[in-house]
Amino acid sequence: MPSIRDFVQYAPVTSRPPVRWPGGKRLAVWIVPNVEFYEYTPPPAIGRETWDRVPVHPDVREYGFRDYGNRVGIWRMDEVLREYPVRPTVSLNLALLDHFPEIAQLIRDRGWAVMSHGLYNTRFLYGMDEAQERAFYRDNIDSLKRHTGGDLQGILTPAITNTARTPALIAESGMTYHADWVHDDVPVPIHVPGRRLVSIPYSYDLNDAPLWDGRPYGARYFVDACKAAFDRLYAESSDGGRVFCVALHPYQIGQPHHVGHLREVLDHMAGHDGVWWATGDEIARHFLDHHHDEHVAHAQEIEARRVARPKQAVVRAPRPVQDMQPGPWPAERRHGYDHPHCTWSPWPSRTPLRWQAPGQLAVVPLLVLEAYEDPLPENWPQVHSVGGGLIRDFPNISRVSTREYGHRVGIFRLLDALRRRGIKPTVAIDALSAECYPDLLDRLQQDGAEFVAHGISVTRPQTSRMSVAQERAYIIETLERLAACGVQTRGWFGADYSESTLTPQLLGEQGVQYLSDWANDEQPYRMSTPGDLVATPLWADFDDQTVLINRMCDPVILEDHFGKALRQLNRDAVQSARLLHFCVRPWVLGSSARIALFERVLDVAQSLDQVWMPRLGEVVDAWRAAQQAR
Repeated sequence: MPSIRDFVQYAPVTSRPPVRWPGGKRLAVWIVPNVEFYEYTPPPAIGRETWDRVPVHPDVREYGFRDYGNRVGIWRMDEVLREYPVRPTVSLNLALLDHFPEIAQLIRDRGWAVMSHGLYNTRFLYGMDEAQERAFYRDNIDSLKRHTGGDLQGILTPAITNTARTPALIAESGMTYHADWVHDDVPVPIHVPGRRLVSIPYSYDLNDAPLWDGRPYGARYFVDACKAAFDRLYAESSDGGRVFCVALHPYQIGQPHHVGHLREVLDHMAGHDGVWWATGDEIARHFLDHHHDEHVAHAQEIEARRVARPKQAVVRAPRPVQDMQPGPWPAERRHGYDHPHCTWSPWPSRTPLRWQAPGQLAVVPLLVLEAYEDPLPENWPQVHSVGGGLIRDFPNISRVSTREYGHRVGIFRLLDALRRRGIKPTVAIDALSAECYPDLLDRLQQDGAEFVAHGISVTRPQTSRMSVAQERAYIIETLERLAACGVQTRGWFGADYSESTLTPQLLGEQGVQYLSDWANDEQPYRMSTPGDLVATPLWADFDDQTVLINRMCDPVILEDHFGKALRQLNRDAVQSARLLHFCVRPWVLGSSARIALFERVLDVAQSLDQVWMPRLGEVVDAWRAAQQAR
C-alpha cells in the first residue's frame, strides 16, 4: 500500500453516527494487562533491537525485572482486579501458556478474555514473509485453543511491529479486531478487502510500562492522567459511546508500591454509573454487529466529497528572484550576529512597545496541524524529534496513529475550548493536511481561523541540504497548494521549526509577512530580508511536543510554568508589550488526558488584566502600527 492511510478512511469525531453500547451504557472500559515472556537469549531481531542496554544477551537485569511480573506481580494484580466488576482482556504472549501452565490456569479460572500479543515479546513480525506471517497467526490461534478452549478474536502485535500485510492476514485468520491503533476514542473500521476488521482504541498514554520504564513519570502522574482521561471521555460519551483503555504490565503495576495506584484508578471509575466493563472481544463484536457498516458508509461519503472537492484556481504573480548565497557562515569575532537574518537588539536598548489593543500581553496558542507520512518520503532528511527517531518498517502504526488522533479527535477539543472562551484560532497547517482533511478545514474556517503555512508535511522539512532553487520551489509549492484548497496565509512556521541558512530570505522574497520559527524573543521584530518579514517568536519552553513528549516533562510542571510565565509577563507588559506564542498539537494537548490542562491555561490567561488573545496576524498588525506611530 502506498500510505498507512489506505488502511483507515478519515472521519472527524464531530460528524460520525453515534455509537450506542448495550443496556444504555455510555462508556466502554477495557482493562488490558500485558502478560509477556521476554526470552533470556532471544534470536537476532530484525528491524529493531529487543533490549539494547547490553552489547549481547542476556540482560539479566531487564530479564529479571520482567520475569517478576509472571512470578509475583500478576498474582498481586489479580487480587486487586477481583475486587471490581472488571473482566480483563489479557494481551498475552501465547508461548507463555506452555512455559507457565499456572498462568494458563489463572486465566481459565478467572474467565479472562485473551487477545494475542504474539508468541514472545522478543520476536517481531518484521522480516517475516507472507507464509511465515500466516503461519504465525495460526500458531497463535491454536495455542489459545489448546490451553483455554477459547477462540482468538484480536491482537496487539508484539512491540507494534506490523507489516503491510498484517491487517489483511489477521482478518483472514478469523480475528475481528486489531489493537495497535491509538487514533480514536471509538472503534474504527480497518479496510481489508472482502472481510471486516475493526481497530479497538488501545493506549500508549495510559500505559504503565512506557510511562515508568526509564522515563521520569511517576505513579502519581499515571493515576491523575487516568482520572483526567476517564472524566473527559465520560462527559463526552453523553453524545455517543466512547472507549476508555488502561494498559497494564504485571511487572510494573504488580509491584507493591504501584498496585495501590491501580486500586485508586478503579475506585474512581467504579463510582460512575453507565460504565460498561467490557472485553475487547465484546466491544469488537457489538461494533461489528451494530455500527460497522454505517461507519464505513459515512467515511466513504467523506472521502467521496474530498475527491470531488474542486481545487481553486491559483494565480500567483511571479516575484523577482534574487541571487542568494547560502551558508555556512562560521562566526567571526565582531559585533552582532553570525547570520544576516536580523540585527542584534538587546532588551535594554529598546524603546518600550505599546500597541493599540485590549491588553499589552498578547497570548497566541498556535494549533499545529501536520501530516505525518508513512512510509517516510525517500531521500528526505528527517528532523529527529519528528520522524528521525524510532523509524520502523512500514507501516509505523504507533507513530502515525498517535498523530492521526489529533486530526480525528483532538483538534475538535481544542477548538471547542477556544470557542467557549471567545478566542479565534490561529492554525499552522501543511499542504497535505489541507488536501486530506477538507471537512476539518471547513470547521476551522467556520471558527474564524487564521492560517499559517506549515510546509508540505512534517516529514518534508526544509534543511540546508536543499539547493536555493529547491527550497524556493518548495515554498512556492506550499503556498500554491494551500491556496488551491482555499487557505490564504500571511505567515510561515517550518516543519518542527526547520530552516536552511536562507529560509527567511526566501520567505521574504515570496511575500510572506511573518515567521514563527525563531524562539528568541518576547516581542515581534523585523527581519533583514527582502520584503517586510516580521519574526513572531514561539516559546520553545511551552511547545507541547517538545516539553511533554521529547523532554518527557510532567504536565504538572508545564502547567505550573505556564502560570508563572503568564503572571510575570502580565506584570512586564505594563512597561512594554509582550507576546506569548506557543505550539499546541492536537495529538498532545488535545488528548483526553491533557485537554483540561490546556483549558486551565486559557482560564489563567483570561483572568489577567493585561492579556489580549488575538489571532497572530492581529499581533503583527498591532506591532506594525506601533512602529509607524513611533
